[in-house]
Amino acid sequence: MALQFRISIFTILFFILTTINTFSGEIHVEGKFTFPFSKSRPTEEVFIDIPRREEKIIIANFNIQVFGKTKARKTDVMVTLAKIIPQFDIVAIQEIRDASGTAIKKLEHAVDVMGTDYEYIIGPRLGRTSSKEQYAFMYNTKTISVGESYTFDDSESDLFHRQPFIARFKTKKGYFDFILITIHTDPEDATKEINAIPIVLQDVQNQFPDEKDFIVLGDLNADCNYFDEDDQTSPLRSPEYKWLITNDMDTNLAESSCTYDRIIVTSATTSEDYADMSDVFRFDTVLGLTKSMAKKVSDHYPVYSVFYVHKDTD
Repeated sequence: MALQFRISIFTILFFILTTINTFSGEIHVEGKFTFPFSKSRPTEEVFIDIPRREEKIIIANFNIQVFGKTKARKTDVMVTLAKIIPQFDIVAIQEIRDASGTAIKKLEHAVDVMGTDYEYIIGPRLGRTSSKEQYAFMYNTKTISVGESYTFDDSESDLFHRQPFIARFKTKKGYFDFILITIHTDPEDATKEINAIPIVLQDVQNQFPDEKDFIVLGDLNADCNYFDEDDQTSPLRSPEYKWLITNDMDTNLAESSCTYDRIIVTSATTSEDYADMSDVFRFDTVLGLTKSMAKKVSDHYPVYSVFYVHKDTD
């Protein structure tokens, strides 16, 4: 009864705050700092499922499925998202479809209301058609600091429908620094785009020659009708890379079992920093949601991997 009461109070508070459009946080756009907002939130932090340890961080990926102003107006959906995001230190987000930029601000504010300060960096609107998407990284400011960010220059080869978004991060405790590369492949060209990711990695390595920890994460559509996950001839299946979200993990809410969402790291990252723990965060089970309630949030589950903060030697 007490938990239900707290949830009800939070839902009412959240609705009031998001209705009057008071956003919090410091927003980063392509590595630039803009728009400081004042913060007001309760002190109680809400952690649901994944144990917290100071010597580790959790990096996740989440396709929020057509995330725009319409979804951001749904209080129940935003409350659920505000409970999911703080389970992780960094979340790469795909399918932001809001030209106004207000939906991602509301999401950051909703997360902050849960008790921990999160900020984000967001890339440009991308896509070959009129339906554009943005990528974002949302991160816990207590545990993570952000560096440079950029979007892969695909102007000559046109390899991707939505070019990968890249950003550098470092843990505030310890000395783990790393590069995140996020992408949402086009389903019809998933195999072609997945096989082109090593080209992006080479570009990123040229941009950050002093770095050796590179993590690719996103909705790669890397299974079922779009990609043969058992095909070992893909350049991304070479010994240089390790797929942490493996073929037996179901990352979508449909009846079919498909591992669309992936986290892939370079061998150097695996040998030193990876804590040998990756999984799918089934928020419907954790939060006691019905399938229909969960699908209002997304048709994808978040996927995550755990990394040490004290073992990096680069």
